[in-house]
Amino acid sequence: MPTPRQRQPNARQLQERREVGDRIRFLRRQQSVSQERLAEMIGRDRQSVSNWERGATAPTLDDLGAMARALSVPTWRLLYG
Repeated sequence: MPTPRQRQPNARQLQERREVGDRIRFLRRQQSVSQERLAEMIGRDRQSVSNWERGATAPTLDDLGAMARALSVPTWRLLYG
């Protein structure tokens, strides 16, 4: 039995992904943390961090919380700036 296909994100969702990615990148660079180091800090790989920053994929709520803790910022900063 075929599995249902995931719906493609709409333009607004893609824009929100890019905005969250821009905030992740800004906060990471502000603290002079590399993608590799942030990935180590949250238990993910560098490619995941890169994908989030480019807006290719969206981080999970757990990942957002882990990044916020690693970067010492409230989680809402990653979502809303």
